Amino acid sequence: MITKQTYSIDLTEKMNNSLNETLETIYPISNVFINRILFIVIICVSIPSVFINLFSLYRLNSNKKLSVFTFRMILYVCLFTNCTCVPFFLSELYFDLYFPFSSFICKIWLIFDYASIVCLGLLVCWASIQRHILIFGPISLKKLQSTLKFKLIPTFLALCLPILWYSVLASTCSYQQISMTTTFECRPCFENEEFIFLIDTIFSLILPLFLTILVTCFLVIRIIRLRLTILRLPAKRWRRCKRLTRQILLFSLIYLIGLVPYVLTNLNSLYRFWPLINSPWCVQISDAFTYVPCCFSSFLSIYAFPEIWTKQKPHHHHHHHHHHHHRNSRKAKASTISTSTALPIIRSSQM
Repeated sequence: MITKQTYSIDLTEKMNNSLNETLETIYPISNVFINRILFIVIICVSIPSVFINLFSLYRLNSNKKLSVFTFRMILYVCLFTNCTCVPFFLSELYFDLYFPFSSFICKIWLIFDYASIVCLGLLVCWASIQRHILIFGPISLKKLQSTLKFKLIPTFLALCLPILWYSVLASTCSYQQISMTTTFECRPCFENEEFIFLIDTIFSLILPLFLTILVTCFLVIRIIRLRLTILRLPAKRWRRCKRLTRQILLFSLIYLIGLVPYVLTNLNSLYRFWPLINSPWCVQISDAFTYVPCCFSSFLSIYAFPEIWTKQKPHHHHHHHHHHHHRNSRKAKASTISTSTALPIIRSSQM
């Protein structure tokens, strides 16, 4: 005889099993659907971004201003990421998170993918600090910044340190691959080590994000305070302050949009404060958001630097030619005056 209690237990077990089976069938379908949408969106954005990036770099290469140098390096990193890392991510999306290449290529992709994200964060953070120097710094410090070694040292550190760090971490990863034709999931093994993953998240993502937000907000406060205290600020200087502040605000905003979801999912994987973010589709969307700065920086550069799309006038050369012509005319006038004054003296001496 089956009691009422055992019958209720069997009924709940059947309901739980049916619910788990339903979820197992729904989640893969939803993951495949999200992968297809991300694949289409990234292709539609990344391809125009490459061409706009090339055009922006072509127009900005002749600009030797210190305020443009760091952003030109940001565009170079974005172009490299769009041409190398984004295609591997697209192939992973196309094959539903399975990597269709060898384990060696997987390690190379992980190194440059993670290093490019951190490099962009360091360059944006340095650009926000540099804006304080260019707007409020003394002339001696500005001249020191314009030298070649002070241009290259921060860029060199921002490029080399992430590559070295992730090369060491990726060298510890090993993947089980039966043959060259089999596919596997290309995931970083150091994310399984809680301590290393926490150190990497703090120093490569959270710290640059926090510094960028802090320095950019402080720059906006200083600009507003400068405008309120000095009412009759020269128009040329005020336009320059607005232009430099607008540039760093745009690039900082696009960097925050791309990295904040990824940082939240990383922290949630460690401490699990929000279980919904642990779902595969949330993790996949946050991974795709890391390519937002690379894909959209070229579009922002057109608005942040009007000299990209405006026709450049040879103003400096015309001014130099006019100055040279004016100097020659002054010499000609001086020679005529000297000859005219010298003629009466010669005539008087002859008489």
